[in-house]
Amino acid sequence: MRKSYLRGTWLKLFFAILFVLMSIGGIQSLYDDRTKSPEVQYKEGKQFQKSSGYTFIKVEALEELDITDDSLKDNQKFYMLQHEHGFVMLKASKEDVKKLIQSNDIPNEKLIDLKDKDIYSPVDAIFERGSKGRKNISPELKEKFKNAAEHSSLIRARVSDIVNEIVIKKSVDDYSSKLREKPFTSQFYLTVPGKGYYIMTYVVEVVILIITFFSVKSVIKNIRKNKAEYEELFIKYPETERDLDILVREAKYINKKLKALIYKDALILYGKGFNFQLLSGFSKVTFGREIRKGRVVSYIAHFHNNFETDEKVKICSNYKNSREDIDELGKTLKQTFGKTVRYNYW
Repeated sequence: MRKSYLRGTWLKLFFAILFVLMSIGGIQSLYDDRTKSPEVQYKEGKQFQKSSGYTFIKVEALEELDITDDSLKDNQKFYMLQHEHGFVMLKASKEDVKKLIQSNDIPNEKLIDLKDKDIYSPVDAIFERGSKGRKNISPELKEKFKNAAEHSSLIRARVSDIVNEIVIKKSVDDYSSKLREKPFTSQFYLTVPGKGYYIMTYVVEVVILIITFFSVKSVIKNIRKNKAEYEELFIKYPETERDLDILVREAKYINKKLKALIYKDALILYGKGFNFQLLSGFSKVTFGREIRKGRVVSYIAHFHNNFETDEKVKICSNYKNSREDIDELGKTLKQTFGKTVRYNYW
């Protein structure tokens, strides 16, 4: 047997590290939003791509479209948005457009050319299918997107530029490959993040920080408890400090699957952590189970101590024949060591 203060803590440690990394990433992202301009973040690589959520885009042109859809609010419209790497739909109100183009004045024309402005703005991509398979873009709306693209002045201008380039340069470049350099994508549309989005971002980060705090706290608590239990064992039985395997070799009772053994006057549980219980320290033990969503996930021992506060210890996760192994341990404690044993499986 190997001494380990992390016994029974590895899964908690994994999630604690995961949440720490998520917290660091979230804080870094919030810090960047507060201290770096959209242009700087865009040039650092946070560019809009086909799989992106919240990111940044270089806006080159906007074209107001006549698409109607039930998802549109009274003040919203769909726009064809031309960006540095292609074309995509934008769902926005007039106020959203002002934020996007960073101007309080919106030209009355349906087509807004911004190529000479160097405008970089944050956007959020809404995918065709959301969480749990929910449809954000119906087949009908997707078809409207495609039809709008076929008649879009921006895309026609792009096609015209490609044709002129091929003719003027007498290039043999493939026409289709040129189009694919700046494609139109209809699998999602963009929105302009509002105050609600940023508030939610801060709320989510706070929640992650709280979870991180309690995860780390739980890991530290488990490590300290394991250390204290080992020290109690070493004080009571000094021979075990340099030779933990003696617990297994000279055990009066052992169940390696359950990870429970009895050494001299001590019951040791080493599956879900390390727990040292003197047999003379308790008169009664109650075995129970932990149920989540209608299924047994683990088994627990409630020690009714003679001179100290009662203690609940997680024995093991649920596995095949775990109930039988616990019943065997209970039978040994009752018949061999005279303990009162109860089972509370309901």
